Amino acid sequence: MSRREEIVELIDEQGFQSVTTLARKYAVDASTIRRDLERLAEEKRIRRTHGGAAPAEPSAPTRTTELQSWEKAAIGAATADRILENQTVLLDSGTTCLEVAKHLDHSRLTVVTHDLLVGLEISRKPRINLVFIGGELLPGTTSMWGPASLQQLDNMRVNVAVFGAGAVMDDGIYASSSYSIELKRRMRSVAGEAFFVADSSKFGREALFKVFGFEDFTAGITDDGIDPIRAARWPIPLIRAPATNKLKKGG
Repeated sequence: MSRREEIVELIDEQGFQSVTTLARKYAVDASTIRRDLERLAEEKRIRRTHGGAAPAEPSAPTRTTELQSWEKAAIGAATADRILENQTVLLDSGTTCLEVAKHLDHSRLTVVTHDLLVGLEISRKPRINLVFIGGELLPGTTSMWGPASLQQLDNMRVNVAVFGAGAVMDDGIYASSSYSIELKRRMRSVAGEAFFVADSSKFGREALFKVFGFEDFTAGITDDGIDPIRAARWPIPLIRAPATNKLKKGG
């Protein structure tokens, strides 16, 4: 696979990638990456943004993405079950954390988030109090970041935080971009405990930047696509949520 093909695949799977990150990953000059991105943008395979590139307009769902949506829904339900009434919960950005938000049906709960889509979902639930973390919109994403976000977090204390994961490697949670690392770590610092949520396709995936070690989490929550023996050997409890649907049954 050519470098440009790999770049398209990386952006489609993990979202915004900066020129600096891509240049470091492929060991080439930033000018080379810029030329790659300009060509890919001309071909409408990516969307050029300030400092990098983001996915092009999403295409119709594929069989794979439909399967992952069922898995993420199962993870969302299993995570919501572990959140107690009267708690204050901090939800990270990403599609799996969005599924957690969709499954929250508590009567007395406060949700803190920096993600626009997660915030919109919670805003539809009148019994749940929403606190939104402001700041600047991270390019190519729906999440806020920057000094204003960090300052707001410094004045908070939450019971539990739920984090998404770009990749789950042998020693922790990784991301393909360094943009939000400081924000995520500050989010963890104000939480009494934390879970990470990741579908089984994220395990063993490669990424450049380490965000957290497993010691930062009470448990991880994934789907039943991960091998149970491997799950049992994980350094922290790994909860496998059963994801059943017609596609998996061959329907």
